Amino acid sequence: MKVLVIGAGFVGSAAARQLVDLGHDVTVTATSAEKVETLRESFPRAVVLRGSEEETVREAVAGQDVVVVTAGPSAQGSMTPEGRAKTYRDVLVRTAENVVAAAGPQTRLVALSSLSVYGDAANHLEVIDESAPVTTSADPSPSNFLAMEQVYASTGDRAAIFRCGDIFGPGDPPIAEKVAMAHQYLGGSVPFSGDALLYRLHVDDAAEAVVHAVHHDISGIFNLTHAQVPPTNAKLFDRLSAEQGLPALQYRDEIASPSAPISVEKLRTSGFEAVRSFDPALAQPA
Repeated sequence: MKVLVIGAGFVGSAAARQLVDLGHDVTVTATSAEKVETLRESFPRAVVLRGSEEETVREAVAGQDVVVVTAGPSAQGSMTPEGRAKTYRDVLVRTAENVVAAAGPQTRLVALSSLSVYGDAANHLEVIDESAPVTTSADPSPSNFLAMEQVYASTGDRAAIFRCGDIFGPGDPPIAEKVAMAHQYLGGSVPFSGDALLYRLHVDDAAEAVVHAVHHDISGIFNLTHAQVPPTNAKLFDRLSAEQGLPALQYRDEIASPSAPISVEKLRTSGFEAVRSFDPALAQPA
């Protein structure tokens, strides 16, 4: 199959490598010539593309059997409401609109979303599955992820949408280092909820879920994370702060996330399960 991976960063590159190894004709994209040059060391077909640019997307999508969208906002631009307002709509919603407009009637779509779309709207439930209520928050993070989901879902049974936990893997700074950076660069304040459960997903599990969607033509919305129930942000982050002689973080609760356990049964029923567990007590992969 001909597969276009829009946003060959952390997850996109890992998924593209697996798809190439399986014999697919894969094209990857990045937003700058410098990044594309690096990608071409691994992928012969690499092109510069911004998802918000309609004509460029139309040209890239033409003739593809599957379009995988793993492009996401940068962490650097996600720490304030102003930063999220500036970037989230272009990176998420405009990309989705342009991809759907350019895709043919048989083109399959796979996209990554976020567990933050539930916000705190489903915390009264025993477990949160895909039928749970989603947040009505106006924050640019969940609101734009939800708007993006609606665009892809409008294609009917041609789209698989994964609501992911925080993605980690080789090359990603350890959590302890991220906590230290929050103190150093953000004044010890983060936009998250302290009581939210810290669901994390290994990059290889995210990539394998993408490959599963491509090969098995699954469609709909799926929670994608590990089945184990993790500690809360505050429990882990405050311990890591104390271990470094730092005060507890301040949690601004701008991006509320679930504090009730996440169900992954729907995805498991489709034949896929994230198998790389994460041990938050050690703040490193188990």
